[in-house]
Amino acid sequence: MASIQHDVLRMSLNNVGWLFKLSNVGINQLRGLLQLGTLGMFIPLGVNLKRAKINKREAEWLIPDNAHPDKVLLYLHGGGYALGSTDTHRSMVGHIAKKSGIRCLLASYRRIPESAYPAALNDAMAAYEWLLDEGYAAKNILIGGDSAGGGLAITTQLKLREKGVALPSGTICLSPWTDLAITGDSVQRNIYKDPLTDIPLMKKWGRLYAGKQAIINPLVSPMYGDLTGLNPMLVQVSTDEVLYDDARRLVEHAERDQVQVDFQVWEGLMHWWHLFWQTVPEGREAIDNVIKFMHKLGFSLDSTQPVTKS
Repeated sequence: MASIQHDVLRMSLNNVGWLFKLSNVGINQLRGLLQLGTLGMFIPLGVNLKRAKINKREAEWLIPDNAHPDKVLLYLHGGGYALGSTDTHRSMVGHIAKKSGIRCLLASYRRIPESAYPAALNDAMAAYEWLLDEGYAAKNILIGGDSAGGGLAITTQLKLREKGVALPSGTICLSPWTDLAITGDSVQRNIYKDPLTDIPLMKKWGRLYAGKQAIINPLVSPMYGDLTGLNPMLVQVSTDEVLYDDARRLVEHAERDQVQVDFQVWEGLMHWWHLFWQTVPEGREAIDNVIKFMHKLGFSLDSTQPVTKS
């Protein structure tokens, strides 16, 4: 059962959710609404912000006091490849940095409608390869993301594998969007339970993102890919999310391809509940589980070497 704090938040978002469903509301207006929603989201005390540029793209280091010197989490924000930014995710990723003792690189990427595939993928690749150039060993890098960013964390590794580049030690997927064809049963089942998702918009944005590519191209929709060779993966999702089946089927395919997966399911929560960790206890619980996963792989302040597949 969801907490009272979560249900109050969901009720409030349901009351304004119609804004996301108006056909005459453009992406720039939606981006503005999300920016307003970040006003109360602060970086936790004890986390330092340092801005960076990667191939002319904005990125931010979120560095906790006494951070581990060699290990890093590369985080890719969600938002349907159209919304989201370092602003919307800075607070949550800063909380992960503080709790884990690991520095986090929050990378931005080009979004639709201005830039279709492979722009976002190329930007995510550039961020990972930039870390390698900065001296971080692949075994000391984790990659993660939520929603579209979670899917992008997977496609980045599929492209890295294709290029013969060493893969990160593990993946963190928070309610990942892995099937841009929108075929999961949970899409219709949860249509009225998930105020921050809009199916017609998702279908439109999925087609815009794919551009000239087939929407089931594994580098667009990683649910259709071969995940062989990926290191351990954490996948979190809620039963009430439109994207529940995106996460569930990703896990099934990962297990098919002999990838070690920790699949964690919550009951009755809306999409993006992690972002509201300051007020929603399930958000803090989920992030605590992220920290446990990181520590299990050796990503903690007192860690030595992470455990990876041979």
